[in-house]
Amino acid sequence: MSHADPYSTRRREALHNAVLIAWISYGVGLLTSWVTGPIGFIIAVVKRGDAIGTIYESHFAALIRSGIIVFIGYAVGWVLTPVLIGFPILVLTFVYNLYVVVRGLLRLSERRPYD
Repeated sequence: MSHADPYSTRRREALHNAVLIAWISYGVGLLTSWVTGPIGFIIAVVKRGDAIGTIYESHFAALIRSGIIVFIGYAVGWVLTPVLIGFPILVLTFVYNLYVVVRGLLRLSERRPYD
């Protein structure tokens, strides 16, 4: 009879919860002009090393990648708003951010890697 390693189970649950909190902070950031986004980004950067070799590694990579893309998109959008091209950039950044968050939460709920 084999028993699951309790450390391994606890570790997976801790990583799952960290990813969930990070995705939720990105999601809440959609409603708060990305005020909570940096929290999720910091969690992803700090916990990424703990997730190597697990399904959560790709979630942390996606969180970091999308966080950088969204930050750049919003920064460029705000700078270019006076010349009107900024508004479409802001909308596209919002839509991309929404897609990434929904996809991340769905994949996490299925306990599947992001990629």
